[in-house]
Amino acid sequence: MSLDSSPKKVDLRTVRVFSKDQLPEGFMVDTDRGGFFRKFKLPVLRLYILKEILSPFLVALSFFTMIYMAVAIQKMIGLFVGKGIDFFRLLDYMGYVFGNTLPMTIPMACLMSGIMAAGRLSGDSEITAMRASGVSFPFIYSNFLIFGFVTTLIVAYLNFYLGPENTRKMKEFDNWIATYNPLLAIQPGQFSGDKTQDLFAEKGRTMYSGGVDSNGNLSKVQIREWQISASGTDYIVLNNLMVPMGGSRVLQIINANEGLLVEKKNAKGEYEKSIRLKKGFVIEWNPETESINITNFMNGEMDYNVPSKKEVKTLGINVKPDTFSLPMLLEIRAAIESEGLEKIPGLEMLNEMGMSIKGVDGLAQIVEKLKFEILMGAQSGGGQDDLTQKFAIFSQLSELLNESKKTLTAFNIEVHKRFATPLSCQIFFFLSFPLGLVVKRSGKGMSFTLAVVFLLVYYLFFIFGTGISYKANVPDWLGPWSANIVISAISGYIMMTRTDAKLPESIRRHLGFYFRFRNWWETKFEAVKNRFPRKK
Repeated sequence: MSLDSSPKKVDLRTVRVFSKDQLPEGFMVDTDRGGFFRKFKLPVLRLYILKEILSPFLVALSFFTMIYMAVAIQKMIGLFVGKGIDFFRLLDYMGYVFGNTLPMTIPMACLMSGIMAAGRLSGDSEITAMRASGVSFPFIYSNFLIFGFVTTLIVAYLNFYLGPENTRKMKEFDNWIATYNPLLAIQPGQFSGDKTQDLFAEKGRTMYSGGVDSNGNLSKVQIREWQISASGTDYIVLNNLMVPMGGSRVLQIINANEGLLVEKKNAKGEYEKSIRLKKGFVIEWNPETESINITNFMNGEMDYNVPSKKEVKTLGINVKPDTFSLPMLLEIRAAIESEGLEKIPGLEMLNEMGMSIKGVDGLAQIVEKLKFEILMGAQSGGGQDDLTQKFAIFSQLSELLNESKKTLTAFNIEVHKRFATPLSCQIFFFLSFPLGLVVKRSGKGMSFTLAVVFLLVYYLFFIFGTGISYKANVPDWLGPWSANIVISAISGYIMMTRTDAKLPESIRRHLGFYFRFRNWWETKFEAVKNRFPRKK
């Protein structure tokens, strides 16, 4: 008796079996391995098609992203490189730019890769072979839609959370630049100053420079300083009211041929930034504006202290929708609509004033009430101080009302854009498959051309539609979704006319007029064409 009790191996090439019960005990093929996880293993054909999409997707994504990044790097070299900014800070900034670039380039790569993958499979007759083997058209098509669904989720995450965070970091970097080196914020050939001006500020400043070289040296510098006065005879008409705006006048003009940013200690022993001006002069008006003093330093230099940037509370909305994640975006939009303007970041001072304004409608009611009180006070000859104070509050709240309406529109458009952009990935894959079947053996050049044409159509509608959505008589959703609607309509038309995909019978019944008109038109066109003899 043999001590070896292991089953004897059988060469299946030498036997014939008629059912699985006749297979040797313990027989197993490769597809049976993997235990529980084999249920989640993709079929070989599906995996093959997905790989065919992945390769051109990565190539197209790298191509489009590289173009966007090249433009950003060129801008950085002109503004920041060689001006003393730490390299790792620039690297962080490039990371933020890269994160904001992907939501734009991923949809582009989706369309490009879908057309190229479908065109190659169709051009090499692989789709024909699949159909001849019994593989259904929906199964082949579903692979493109699955890939589109995955990219939709990725772009949605970038749009909802990562993109706004990158935008916020970029704005913080810009603010840091203005503190680190104010000269970097100067645009050659343009006057620059504070983007916002405090309502009760007494002075304002602007600065002009002809250019900044790689060492930070300025040329053709001019600094203007003016005084804002509450007294004066200037008025503006606001909601049919004459609102006194006071007056303003130039106090000082500094003109110099050269300038350089320097750091020095002040009387308190703290370092402060100054602009050392050379070869110039100063023109100053005395407080009564009765005479002018001119200081000439054409053969010398003077230091102009850069005013320190201090945070000033103003009654205005200074929130940008592109810097908030989707949950925060919806929360702030609700606050502007009805929840309460005092909940908006930057308007906490309304709580300090003891005011609770229930959205845009509530603010409009307060403005109308103030307007009525001012009119009644002017007719009854009320106190001038009281009317002046109400005028100031009325002008601020009126401006806040206009800002609130514009900001609410911007937030509504941003919400629609956050959802419309990810969905474009799915729509592009829905379009790319029938387009790829049309291209067939036309080559990759035709695939690239078609992709570029449809991308131009998409972004033309997206940019133009988003712009007109800010108009009062245009729905907020129309702009961000117009591009998706147009591309979806084109996709459906190509799918029905250039492939053998058929709509469900219930939908075809509702579109019967279209099919009847198409059949009539094709019959007439064929009859006209047959009247002309064909050349042999």
